[in-house]
Amino acid sequence: MTLVEPIPAMLADWVRRRAPATPVPDLAVRSDMTRGGRFGEAWLLLVGDEVLAIDGPADGRLGEPLVLPLAEFRNGRAEPLVGGGVLLADAPAGPVELLRFSCSRQAAFSRAAAYLNRLADYRREVVQGPARPPQAEEGKPTVNRCPRCGLVLGEATTVCPACLKKHKVVLRLLAYMKPSWQATALAAALMLLATFANLIPPYLTRPLIDRVLSPTAAASVAERLWLLNILVIALLAVTLGIEILRIWQGRIVTRLATQLAHRLRMDVYSRMQLHSLRFFDKHKTGGLMSRVGQDTHALEEAIIDGVPFFLSNILMLLGIGGVLVSMNWRLTLLILLPVPAVMFLSRFFWGRFKRVLHRFWHTRARLNSNLNESITGVRVVKAFAQEHQEITRFSRHSLAYATTACELELFWATFFPIMTFIMGLGSLVVWFVGGRNIIGGGTMTLGTLLTFAAYLGMFYGPLRFLSRIGDWLARALASAERIFEIIDTPADVPDPEQPVPMPAISGAIELRAVTFGYEPGKPVLNGISLAVRPGEMVGLVGKSGVGKSTTINLICRLYDVQEGAILVDGADVRRIRQEDLRRQIGVVLQDTFLFNDTILENIRYARPSAGIEDVMAAAKAANAHDFIAAKPDGYDTLVGERGTALSAGERQRVAIARAILHNPRILILDEATSSVDTDTEKQIQDAIGRLTRGRTTIAIAHRLSTLRNADRLVVLKDGRIAEMGTHDELMQARGEFHRLVEMQQQMSTIIEVT
Repeated sequence: MTLVEPIPAMLADWVRRRAPATPVPDLAVRSDMTRGGRFGEAWLLLVGDEVLAIDGPADGRLGEPLVLPLAEFRNGRAEPLVGGGVLLADAPAGPVELLRFSCSRQAAFSRAAAYLNRLADYRREVVQGPARPPQAEEGKPTVNRCPRCGLVLGEATTVCPACLKKHKVVLRLLAYMKPSWQATALAAALMLLATFANLIPPYLTRPLIDRVLSPTAAASVAERLWLLNILVIALLAVTLGIEILRIWQGRIVTRLATQLAHRLRMDVYSRMQLHSLRFFDKHKTGGLMSRVGQDTHALEEAIIDGVPFFLSNILMLLGIGGVLVSMNWRLTLLILLPVPAVMFLSRFFWGRFKRVLHRFWHTRARLNSNLNESITGVRVVKAFAQEHQEITRFSRHSLAYATTACELELFWATFFPIMTFIMGLGSLVVWFVGGRNIIGGGTMTLGTLLTFAAYLGMFYGPLRFLSRIGDWLARALASAERIFEIIDTPADVPDPEQPVPMPAISGAIELRAVTFGYEPGKPVLNGISLAVRPGEMVGLVGKSGVGKSTTINLICRLYDVQEGAILVDGADVRRIRQEDLRRQIGVVLQDTFLFNDTILENIRYARPSAGIEDVMAAAKAANAHDFIAAKPDGYDTLVGERGTALSAGERQRVAIARAILHNPRILILDEATSSVDTDTEKQIQDAIGRLTRGRTTIAIAHRLSTLRNADRLVVLKDGRIAEMGTHDELMQARGEFHRLVEMQQQMSTIIEVT
């Protein structure tokens, strides 16, 4: 869910006219109700330092905006109302109602309010200094702040932008070069040789002009021809040597850059694998893919193209500067006059350029995220015939990306020619002053003037490049920061430093007053206590959203409990290595996922060392062997992306076979038979009945009849245990479970009659 939605053209024009310095809003969230509470369209915008709420466009007009300075924005909140909600904020004059919205936009405005609160706090603390981090109050979570400076951080990050030092990022990147320090040193030496070799050809121009080509040369024709041959051969040798050095250096730098990018990619990917599901809940898939792929590639390109040019140009400036001073220090001082103007303009434009660059990165990330979602959800798009809507949505994101990319390039298309013109004034000075000296019979010769002009051209080339060093440095360090942000984010489900050894477990599970919620202050489970004996089969029952899947996620430690504890064989799962715990838990999830590989490899994913006999035995136990054997390629059949080459029931049985091959002590079944027909369900239930003997099993099923053989049923309601007992006991109690069974039977009767 993005916080910068594509805005209508009329509103975009209005924003550009209102704030030319920040023509693209930093936040744009659409409401489906007007500020007056009628169904329509309204927008919440953050433009520069102002929070705006505005109706429209409707009938070709925009409403009168409500403007609240960000510095006065406090305690923003999306309060729920009947059938909708209202976005409120506290201002110096009292509470302000910004916008109204329907229930479908509640989540978007809750995120917008949280973002504006964090940003307003951050802006105030930058000006006033960080306040002392508040202590956690009863029932209220602590604000996510930087432990060093106290600034409010985003919910999905622990990296403080104020404390991040650019030079440390550079040093950290250099640390990645340590394994290849010998190749790095060789590349630096080659770069040094190539740079100073580039200074030789212009120097040979002076004797070529004054002693060979000048009509006033004192030497004979034969001597001039001999010297011409020597100088041309020398120029050829130097030019060839320079190109050989460049090729050698380029090949080494390319290898170094690709190795560095590989190390960074592996570090980012490995770190992501260690994070819990909460981390992936907070980060969009497209954004994570961008960090692993685009950011490492951008850094690789910066190293291959940027670092050699940057260092060689610095060396070139120093070398040429020394040569020019030795040739004519007065003329050298004259051509350096434009340099202060170049530096001043670079600093002047830098602030605006950074804002444009950040918008460019944001629009690119949104485009990637939209593309990922549309491709992943293509079946839903096709099912509801929303191709045109997706094309329109992609067009908006693509246009926003194209607009910011164009703005970025237009900036350089304007800035770079100005710099070129200013620096080009130096060459005019050389021709004017040097020409007058030669014509007036001064000490300067034509060869010296041409050599000076050649060096001057070489001098301004690096200076032009260095005027764009801000662009290159910003892109490279921003990519590095985004990569290191993932690497530096600590795992919120970490492995213990001194884990309890668990080579084998008996399967006893205990939940002690467990409270957990995906969002602060909104618990899904509230004080759940439950003890499961080894080998016992327990069914979790309740309507959708009561916390059944959440319970099994906590047992697997995909999340950590917020209060209470979960114990396996008497040990808190937070004290057990995650690998030891999950190696002994088998899971069949409701949302079956298969890799784009063969059926054999998908089943063997649970135990890569398993032989074909073990895989076939697991498939038979899951009632999958017959349909696999009937396929032309058998177990070598490719299942396609996410298993699309198989039917839903076939995918489910492959997933069950994968769990059976895992041979766990604790078996978790989350709607394991939800996607199969009645006959197949009975066969799978028989297989599961054999599989669960001697294993602790926790099963979830919406078809309550499938849990009849469970030792106990636990009925969840409103995040608590409503009742517990066997199937017959709960039916006789005529409580919540009895009500659910009756409702299900009534629905089955209606469906059969229909």
